[in-house]
Parts: sequence; C-alpha cells; structure tokens
Amino acid sequence: MSKTIEKYKKGIRKEEIRNARKKTKKKKKKTSRKPRRKDWDINSHDTWDENDYLDEERILPRGENERRRNFETQAFDETLLSPKLASAMERNSDQAALVVEVSSGLCRVEIDGKTLVCTLRGNLQTHETGYSNLIAVGDRVIISQDGDEKGVIEEVLPRRSVLARTHGKILSLQQIVVANVDQVLIVASWREPHIWPKLIDRYLIAAQRNNLKAIICINKIDLIEDQKEFAEIAQPYTKLGYRTVLASTITGEGIEELRSLLKQSTTVLAGLSGVGKSSLLTTVQPSLDLKTGSVAEKGLFRGQGKHTTTQSSLWKLENGGIVIDTPGIRDFGLVGVKQSELANWYPEMRTFSEQCRYADCAHLNEPDCAIKNAVKNSDISPVRYKNYLAIRETLKP
Repeated sequence: MSKTIEKYKKGIRKEEIRNARKKTKKKKKKTSRKPRRKDWDINSHDTWDENDYLDEERILPRGENERRRNFETQAFDETLLSPKLASAMERNSDQAALVVEVSSGLCRVEIDGKTLVCTLRGNLQTHETGYSNLIAVGDRVIISQDGDEKGVIEEVLPRRSVLARTHGKILSLQQIVVANVDQVLIVASWREPHIWPKLIDRYLIAAQRNNLKAIICINKIDLIEDQKEFAEIAQPYTKLGYRTVLASTITGEGIEELRSLLKQSTTVLAGLSGVGKSSLLTTVQPSLDLKTGSVAEKGLFRGQGKHTTTQSSLWKLENGGIVIDTPGIRDFGLVGVKQSELANWYPEMRTFSEQCRYADCAHLNEPDCAIKNAVKNSDISPVRYKNYLAIRETLKP
C-alpha cells in the first residue's frame, strides 16, 4: 500500500459513512422527536449500539459526534479500504495541501514546497459541521489551482484530531483552534502575566477528551521569588505525571528540553497572551524570528499579555517538528462536559469519587464526600479543587 493511501486511510470510514447517508437522504422522514444524546463516560465500557436509535435521529451534538468519529478513524483497519476510495485518493494525491494560516474567508496552504492563497469553494460553506469555522490551521485539504499563487479549497480531508472550544455564548457551536496535532504545549508564565491554574486545567481536560498528549511549560521562572508558592501550584501537576517544563528565555533554562519535545511531532502552543509562546519558539529556533510583545500596562486587562500573535500560524522546525503558534486567549470554554462529569476528568478525583456516600455527589457540601476529605488530608491539591469548583460553575448541569 502506497504512502499516500497510508496517509489518508484514517478518514475512510467517515467518508464511507457520509456517502451512505447521501444515498438515504431522500428516504428520511421528518420527526418531532428531539435529538437524544448518549452519555459517554470515560469510566464506562458501554458501546454505541446503532440499533437503539432511529435513522432520522441525531444522536450527539454535531461537534461531539465528529470527536467520537475522530477516534474511530484512528483505529481504522487498512483492510477495510475500498478500491474505489483508494483510487480516488491516488488521483487527488498531488492536490493534497496543508493549511498553514487562516484569515477571514481566505487561507494559506503549503503544497510541494510552495505557498498558495486559497478561497473556499461555495458548497463547503453549506455543510453542517457543528463548528463555527470550516477550515483550521493544520487541516489537510484538496485544492484546485488557479494560477501559480492562487487556489480553491474543494474539500477538507478527515481530521485525526482537533482542539476546539466553545464559540462565544452559542454553547452548541464549537470553534476549532487547530486540527491534526499530536500534542498540546500549555504555556503559562509565572509572572507577567500571573500563572492561571484554572486555564491550565481547562486545556488539560480538552487534551484528554481529544486524545492529545499534554505538556505543561511554566515560562519566566527567572521571576520566581517565593519557592513555596511555586511548589504549591506546580507540584500537583508533576505528581499526577504531567510532563512539566520549567523555562526561561532569559537564562536559557528548559530550552533544550523543549527543543527535544517538539522534535518529530505536531504541537500546538496554547495559553494566555503575553506568556511567551512566540519568544519560546524563537529561542528554540532563532530563524523563526516571530513577533513578540510585552504585557498591557493599563486598561481592563492590565498585567495580561497583548495579542501580539493575531492568528494561528504553522511553522516547520529544523529538527523535523511542526509547531502551531496560536493567539493568546483569556478564556477556553469546554465543550461536551457536564457538571456531573467534570470530576471524571480530574485523575486524582476519580478513585475518591467512588467512595462518596452519594452516587451523584457534586463534591460541594454533601456529607461524607470523599473528595472533600481528600482535600483536607492533602491527598488532592487545594488549588486543583478550587479550579474544579470554578470550572463547574461555568458548565451545564
């Protein structure tokens, strides 16, 4: 089997399912039944029995459905590859491009060592995906060329992974931050702006839900003054087994470790504005020479970073890695997580939650709550528990 077929085989199941749906589209009848959602629990071994549902029912919210199908494509067996689809992929192999930057209505793609500015084919904009954006940096797309420097995106190839967040107040709609990455480098600075553990936890949960490796990088450690305070925040993550890199572009500490972690992987850098994502990348590979800036000195977001990076951009490293630098954000809304499920996404809470008196314990003020007792006994970090409470308030019951 050729490398081209290997490259796209993970998306075939989704393609075949989509084609099957097109054939039966005219046979579907209108229904007044509300869409049902199958509750997925990371501790459950239940399987998806399609016989339990009607053909016309939408089982999951569209974005959540695609997240589940991304997992399916990762486990797809090449023996299921149909000759018809394999032939189609071979014909399109010379048109496959990588999206390296996205702007309003346009994007830049890389193909055969050159860069093209592309527009979107009109029919793409009518597809219901559950996402607010049709194209994201990291997407693999099929294009038709219109001259040497312009093209049109005809199709978005199936994604093997996405990192997405809620789209403003429309909780049912998601915004894809990046697509087709292997790992998330969560960058936080100790000071300027102050480290924000709650945002770190949000990224960790999103990474778990999308089967992405998570790495925490605490930057600007040269500004640490109180080692005890630093330990209270950083140690809970290292004890849980999260790879934590302590870095400084001033002293050079942690840069070589970062360079090694970024090698031969596709990594998205995520975090607040001003934490030093672009500075770290430029230190890892000076030839990138990315634009950097300082934190705001006045206004509503005083002490927080300015949006120096205005849009996500993909860069190829000399050591074979690919990095995607994203604009700093001040919030990262979790999608597909309910209040009752949140504790399951905190590894240290899972075991204790089974020991609570009530099966539906919210771990707030209930009697005999094993998680609250664990916090008192320092078996669970008070910082992490505080993050749990704050994040829970933002979720649906």
